[in-house]
Amino acid sequence: MIDNRKMQIDTLRGIACILLVSYHVIGSTPMQGMKISTGLLREINDLFVYIRMPLFAFISGVLYGFRPIRSDYFVFIKKKTSRLLYPLLTVGTLFALLQYYIPGTNGGDIDLKFIHIIPVGHYWFLEAIFLVFCFVVLLEYYKAFDNFFISCFLILICISIYLYGVEVNYFSLSGFVYLLPFFLYGMMTTRYQSFSHKLYLLLLVVSFVFIFKIFIDFDGRAETIIVGFMSCIFLFLLKLRVRILAYIGLYSFSIYLFHVFFTASSRIILNKIGFFDMEIIFLIGLVLGVLGPIVTDKIFSSNTHVKYFVLGK
Repeated sequence: MIDNRKMQIDTLRGIACILLVSYHVIGSTPMQGMKISTGLLREINDLFVYIRMPLFAFISGVLYGFRPIRSDYFVFIKKKTSRLLYPLLTVGTLFALLQYYIPGTNGGDIDLKFIHIIPVGHYWFLEAIFLVFCFVVLLEYYKAFDNFFISCFLILICISIYLYGVEVNYFSLSGFVYLLPFFLYGMMTTRYQSFSHKLYLLLLVVSFVFIFKIFIDFDGRAETIIVGFMSCIFLFLLKLRVRILAYIGLYSFSIYLFHVFFTASSRIILNKIGFFDMEIIFLIGLVLGVLGPIVTDKIFSSNTHVKYFVLGK
């Protein structure tokens, strides 16, 4: 049963990785990545914006929910520091420098004076999820999640704060507010494991957001909550076990760290040699964006110091 559960989680991680790599191959905007503004790839990329990062946060919450912290809070935060912030400072800084100095990498807006104070690229997630863990530890200390209904109330408060908007980019505070409801939802799906608990919470959240949306324009944030919550729980309840996705999911953290180095370099090289077939560029970028970090993980894992400071292991 443990093996099946692990394979299910790794499959979800694999799905999240495919969505993430695809997103950066195509580009978050028509001015980035493959620089396409119309067509099927752009439409698909924009469609999954409500699922990609919510799914990563949800999975983190699911895993935490299996083994919530009960004591040794300082040790837990220390471990999360080495797991998340050390790779941020090593890989994230390297990424920023390459973006800043290498033409064609879409890095013209990086200000090195404020590196990591203002998050760099997709590495905002590492800062944001670290803040999520710190916040959750604080709530655990006060036994806030020991009661299902109190936990529901806390999720609604977090959703309310996100819906009203927190535009503070320093240290990824905006990202923290964005990820927190999905992390808590994932945590509660494993902490309170009955199906009725999952259904009740989902209906509560959807109803809550719809009621608020009647009175306030949330500028797309309501759709993020509703679609994100429904997609995450749907994928979780499917209990998918797909070997190739599970294998990719085993390396989800390394894929998150390193995929952009391979997606960007493949696109730049192909364009330099005069190759502009969008579908082929997408497929090559996707494959290299997944396989490249897996190979990198295997190489770096052979060195204790590199494994610790670069991979966070």
